[in-house]
Amino acid sequence: MKKIIAILLTSALFSISSLSALAAEVPTLRASYSMTTHQEAFMVAMARGEKFKDSGVWLKPVVEREKFDLYADGKRVARLNVIVTKSGSEATSLFAQNHLDLTTNSFPAMLSGIDRGTKIKVLAPLQADAIAMVARNDIKAKGWKGFSDYVKKSKKPVTVGYHSPTSAPKIVFEAAMDKAGFKITGDANATKADADILMIDLKGIPNVIPALVANQVEFAVVPAPTPEVIEAKKQGRVVLQMKELPPAGAWESFPCCCIAGREEVIEKNPEAVKAYVRLLTVASDWCQKNKMDAAAETADWLGLEPEVIAKAEMEFSTRVTKTWLKNAELYPEMLNRLGQLTGKLKDKKLSEVKDVVFDFRFTQVDK
Repeated sequence: MKKIIAILLTSALFSISSLSALAAEVPTLRASYSMTTHQEAFMVAMARGEKFKDSGVWLKPVVEREKFDLYADGKRVARLNVIVTKSGSEATSLFAQNHLDLTTNSFPAMLSGIDRGTKIKVLAPLQADAIAMVARNDIKAKGWKGFSDYVKKSKKPVTVGYHSPTSAPKIVFEAAMDKAGFKITGDANATKADADILMIDLKGIPNVIPALVANQVEFAVVPAPTPEVIEAKKQGRVVLQMKELPPAGAWESFPCCCIAGREEVIEKNPEAVKAYVRLLTVASDWCQKNKMDAAAETADWLGLEPEVIAKAEMEFSTRVTKTWLKNAELYPEMLNRLGQLTGKLKDKKLSEVKDVVFDFRFTQVDK
């Protein structure tokens, strides 16, 4: 009997040891996203889970919304511990502290992190468009002409809020205003003689609606689904989509969020990172082709009605096109013009630092 017990214990210990060794072979990676429909693809990948199995890459839930096993071609390649970040700026800070490995987040925020010396690589695009300008209910301006006329008639700088200093909405808007000939300032003491528009940092998307309701700002530039939520709750009005800004066609299909990772993690775990980008490619394609179904999958995730989510005018793709690269060039140009790049990317064009910024080995690149 003692021999039998000893054999069983030895067998059990061997099994536990084997399982531990197997688990140790699979990297645990920390992956973040923000609660915006710009990153709907990752939410859809989590929500649909094993429904993507036919694509060859999928997530298996371990702890709902928090932990997932990432599979590729029937093989478990990573455990993902999921983190929700408030903004791209927060994600870059977590990268700098080695507290984050992968993210779907703001492209200009990643540029700012790389400029400061954080070892990040942009792995692929993720989405374009779905940025809008909203106004208080008492402001009736509509479209570019309505906003332009409002600014010209105002006797003081018109206040426009934004949620993050490195956000695409702020940078695209300021670039468009510069091209339109409007003077912009961040100085709250500025007069109409100094500037036409006063930009106000609202320090996070959750503060946009309160700022409008409290008359802290007249307008705000924000990503989806906030503009759609504002209209649905009748707490403000959508004035225009950012792609409507002048000159005509210049801001169409404009990049915002991207896929990024920490350099050390990419080099140590290429198989897992490849599967992660592949999963987001599958999810992005599915979202692009199934807009209402994608909205339904993420409705509970975001706490919104599917109809509200589906109103966002957005493109999903991880493909690096010539148009994407051309439009992406604007971000370092504007960040440099604003004096926000002081390190590796200072006074550099994106084409001059592409090896510093990009690692496109896991995605499709147009020649």
